[in-house]
Amino acid sequence: METVEQIIPCGRITGIKEDGVCRFLGIRYAKADRFSYPEEITEWKGVFDATQYGDAPLQKDAFDPVDCSDPKNFFAYETMNGVCCRYSEDCLNLNIWAPENAENAPVLLSIFGGGEVTGRTQELQYDGTALAKKGVIVVFINYRLNIFGFLALRALAERDGKSGNYAYYDQQTAITWVRHNIRAFGGDPNNLTIAGQSAGAANAETQIKSPLNKGVFRQAILQSSAGFTTGLKAKDNREKEYRKWQRIYDRSRCGSLKAFTELPAETLFRLYEAESSGRIGYCTTIYDEAFGSKQRNEPCDTTVMIGITSQDVMPLVLHYFSNVLHKSQEKVHIPTYRYYFQRQLPGDDYGAWHGSDLWYFYGALQRCWRPFTEEDFALADAFQNRIVRFMTCGNPSDDNVQWLPVGASRTDYMVLDADGCRMGHPGLKTLFNVTFFAKYPGI
Repeated sequence: METVEQIIPCGRITGIKEDGVCRFLGIRYAKADRFSYPEEITEWKGVFDATQYGDAPLQKDAFDPVDCSDPKNFFAYETMNGVCCRYSEDCLNLNIWAPENAENAPVLLSIFGGGEVTGRTQELQYDGTALAKKGVIVVFINYRLNIFGFLALRALAERDGKSGNYAYYDQQTAITWVRHNIRAFGGDPNNLTIAGQSAGAANAETQIKSPLNKGVFRQAILQSSAGFTTGLKAKDNREKEYRKWQRIYDRSRCGSLKAFTELPAETLFRLYEAESSGRIGYCTTIYDEAFGSKQRNEPCDTTVMIGITSQDVMPLVLHYFSNVLHKSQEKVHIPTYRYYFQRQLPGDDYGAWHGSDLWYFYGALQRCWRPFTEEDFALADAFQNRIVRFMTCGNPSDDNVQWLPVGASRTDYMVLDADGCRMGHPGLKTLFNVTFFAKYPGI
């Protein structure tokens, strides 16, 4: 392991080179005051130290940390056991993994999930090393969450011309920063793939549909939440959202907007927490022409891959909305690919739970506590090879198995399991039974 220095449009930057992969962590892509829109960082003085992770966005774990070493805290144990993580509002940073001496490499930009209320790039599964070794550049971005990413008040709109959706503008600014700087890391800004899982998939789908990103992404990989943005016509919900967030403002008993915005961060979070009662999905997009389609099922110019796991959350619903997205893309003759991940992960009896495919997608099995076998590592390798193919040419087929697009046959899923990859279909009965009778870890 050694230090490596790069010159990029923003200035000089140092990272770590190890085993043929260069990683640059905690790169600040934007700055933003509280409840204000981000401004892209275009330069810095001196040499930026990108050898350590930046701060994660504020969330419940920042104020009420859980024991990540306790298996009873399922997702914390799975993704954060042994991770030292700092939290702050100054969280607009990203991490890059790049092959040494890369040149015009495809670029994957990944958005984490967590219901818009939790999540961070420091989680164990978000390691770009394995994919970088296969010739692509991987970028993970942090963005603001919960009240800090979605507060919408009429008073803020009067001040700034709009209010809310700070998280989406954070993501879009990160996309812009990558386009401006990735060539210096050996990436091709004209071959970008965006990926996301759960809420991250909804975010990624929102970004490929945004007029701000028209023509930016060649491919998108939407895992365990594809089609919702496409299937729901955007309605002007500003009055509803303003009323919802106004209740939090009123609860604060602040006499002015200035006093409210200057409250301690934990006070703001507790106000939000008291109103939301911990409901996932409380943070939603407020209508904004930049992040909402005016018509249902509007297609875009991006080739999409959709992922579902066999013990996913409501897989029948996920299957339905994946068909909605496919039908939308069919209007403009752009293929949609779909996979069904059914490897039953060793170590417990939860099977292929929501998000389990990420360990294989990023090839980070060695960072997980589970007793993975040679079959798991072979599956991860085969999965990643298809991801690289998809990023490179928009078609995930390889010489061994042809991956057919949705609608090309009745078996329009690529089934990923320990015994290999094959075209198939889970069956509606299976999807129904899991949706209504399965147990979901940690949810």
